[in-house]
Amino acid sequence: MSKLTLDSVEWGEFFIGGETGLFDVASTSSGIDKNKLNQSGGNIPYITRSEENNGINLFVSDEQNSKYQKDAGGVITIGLDTQTVFYQPQEFYTGQNIQILKNEKLSKYSSLFIIPLLKIQMEKFNWGGNGATLTRLKRTRIVLPIDLKGKPNWKFMEDYIKQEMKVQSGKVASYYENKLMKLGFELLDLDVEWKEFWMEDILDIKPGVRLTKADQIDGNIPFIGASDANNGVTEFVENTNKSLDSNVLGVNYNGSVVENFYHSYDCIFSDDVKRIKFKKSEYGDEFTYLFLKQMILSQKNKYQYGYKFNAKRMSRQKIMLPIDKNGEPHWEYMSNFIKKLEKENIKKTLNHIYIYIMVKKLENRYLLENVSWKEFFIEDICEIKSGKDIYERDRIDGQTPYITATASNNGIGYFISNKNATLQEKCISVNRNGSVGYSFYHSYPALFGNDTRKLIPKYSDDHVAKFISFMISSQKEKYGYGYKMGTARLKRQKILLPVNEEEYIDYDFMKKYIVIQEIKAIEQLIHNCNENLIR
Repeated sequence: MSKLTLDSVEWGEFFIGGETGLFDVASTSSGIDKNKLNQSGGNIPYITRSEENNGINLFVSDEQNSKYQKDAGGVITIGLDTQTVFYQPQEFYTGQNIQILKNEKLSKYSSLFIIPLLKIQMEKFNWGGNGATLTRLKRTRIVLPIDLKGKPNWKFMEDYIKQEMKVQSGKVASYYENKLMKLGFELLDLDVEWKEFWMEDILDIKPGVRLTKADQIDGNIPFIGASDANNGVTEFVENTNKSLDSNVLGVNYNGSVVENFYHSYDCIFSDDVKRIKFKKSEYGDEFTYLFLKQMILSQKNKYQYGYKFNAKRMSRQKIMLPIDKNGEPHWEYMSNFIKKLEKENIKKTLNHIYIYIMVKKLENRYLLENVSWKEFFIEDICEIKSGKDIYERDRIDGQTPYITATASNNGIGYFISNKNATLQEKCISVNRNGSVGYSFYHSYPALFGNDTRKLIPKYSDDHVAKFISFMISSQKEKYGYGYKMGTARLKRQKILLPVNEEEYIDYDFMKKYIVIQEIKAIEQLIHNCNENLIR
């Protein structure tokens, strides 16, 4: 089937409700005050006007006052005043001021097509006297694809979303397969010692050669460009130049920065790609290069289009490698590890047998109940610094995350190009205002507003920092708008951390615990993506 596009169909205008409208529009059947709910455990969603978690505030049991009625699933909900729009696949209870949109032809997939269009129309409404009332909803129009009879083209909407979900699922699965591999490496330090090396000390870094599109001659030689697809091959050409090479790692310094691929075959390289080879060529086989690929990819979050991975930065970039008893790179270990993955048919970690077995072997060792705990002041484990406001009138759109006092999007409120002294990576943010007490870890360079506090862990490790951030967030219930989490309170706030037999902070436990949890979550995510791919 050819690819579906939005300009391949006719479009028509429809009222949302009313006699000739697209939906039956009605108020919720329940409208229960949360405080009057029986909040004992259950699996029935309680929907509110929140813009988070598909509008789900909590899950409740079916044992509610008989006057409260559930709404059937397979509908779209709209929150009055907040104008939040979500598809609800199963039956649910709601809070007040929720509108229900029903159509027997509505499905999960067609709703995902329609909801963004509804949200555009919801922008005309606002909190208070101009909310999304039933009357206003019914009179609002949306534009949808139509069939030959001028009716909504439900099949096109459904098929289009399924198509896009497959594309996105493939991209997500590919991304997390690489991430899974990296996390697998994090657990391997149980078997071997690791050490940081400057890339220039173990690798030769050579440039590619510029070859414009106009100068390319069709042929059979792979031309490697700064792509993240097709193993970096962008064209097949007849041209040759001094970049002709094989048994080499091509690392993008531009374009899809830091992405890299192994090339066993003869090929030539764009000037946007660096050629990487081991100085000790006898150790440079396919397997050690594939190992090296993952280690270089682990640095990806540092670089971008505005901060390229050029030759100078490559040469002074440190990467972690396993070492032998002499403190030198353990080439045999690297090669054997990748061979192990190849042998077990998990080169792309879709089945990830080795990593799965490793996690199953370790997860019972790294349970929260299997470790001792002790209280520590936050100021004893982190350096605490203030943020600095960049007001809306001064913000310039860009790519640098600006951390604000929000509880969503990992604390990122905006992406800007401003610069100030708060720029920091590998640190924890804590909201002192707004969504008080929420905490997030930022491995990437970011700027921090004055409603947050920036914490730089004294023990630098991504996974340890995530653990600490979680423990800080667990204290958020004691704070609020009238009792803010300012610097003084934050310094003297105690958090529980695991400790070893000597009652020192057990950083290794924290690291392994987070790695295992991430691997388990990624396993499930990849499974879900693959389910979308085969539908």
